[in-house]
Amino acid sequence: MSIHEDIKKRFVRLSKGQRKVAQFVMDNPTTVIANGAAEVGRLANVSESTVIRFCYAMDLSGYVELQEQVRGFIMSQDVGANLQPTYTAKKLTNSSFGKVMQRDSQNIQETIHLINDQQIQKCSKWMHEADNIYILGTRHNASVANWLSNTLKTLRANIKQLRLDSDDLVNQINSMGEHTTLIVLSFDKQIVDIKTIVEIAKVKKVKIIAITGSAFSPIREYASALFTLGTKNHSSLDIAPVLISFLHALIEEMISQDKDHYDKYQQLYEQVESNVLFLDAIREKQVF
Repeated sequence: MSIHEDIKKRFVRLSKGQRKVAQFVMDNPTTVIANGAAEVGRLANVSESTVIRFCYAMDLSGYVELQEQVRGFIMSQDVGANLQPTYTAKKLTNSSFGKVMQRDSQNIQETIHLINDQQIQKCSKWMHEADNIYILGTRHNASVANWLSNTLKTLRANIKQLRLDSDDLVNQINSMGEHTTLIVLSFDKQIVDIKTIVEIAKVKKVKIIAITGSAFSPIREYASALFTLGTKNHSSLDIAPVLISFLHALIEEMISQDKDHYDKYQQLYEQVESNVLFLDAIREKQVF
């Protein structure tokens, strides 16, 4: 039974305040996914404790499980049925290669419906206004963190990738402050080191954008904004194209804060890079 069906079944047995929460959950699922119990209570015009009591009345362990149930409901819907195709179908889609790409496309389409626009706007503004942006991703997320770091470096200054094996890690953490934005990619089960870093970052009032594979991630209690991509049924291979697409969209939202500024910076960056490559080529041809 879906969370929607369960709410309808139990609705008449809920208290007046809990009914407000129930109606809010059904009408605003993405808001529930993107925000904590206190914020949902404020928006539904009830107390945070009423939101928690609603979760218990639904036989859930707490608010995080409610978020997971809502996410599962949204992703179980045929969200692709109402979307206009953006490409022309080819015979290739009948091959295993084409089916994989179709599945990636479907996963991305499903994720679109789980993302809260206001949350994205808030995070893109943090990135735009930050004095420094730090990026942290370990294990199989390290390559994505490296891609994100290199991409942002073409658009603005003061982009740094945190590496757990770096001798400079402590200095980098110490240099963080309230005008710092930290982007954390956390899809690993073993995240003790990441948890330590974000815990310190929160104390230093850093704005932490956490991107995880589960709403139950322990990172959530430290995050200023949390985005959960995929479900427990998705493998790391399933999540990879969704993650890249999401980060691309986040970068584009940052650029939209001041497009002219970012365009000019990118042009200067490419010009400097071109000159460096030219000088390197000249040096290689010199005979000493």
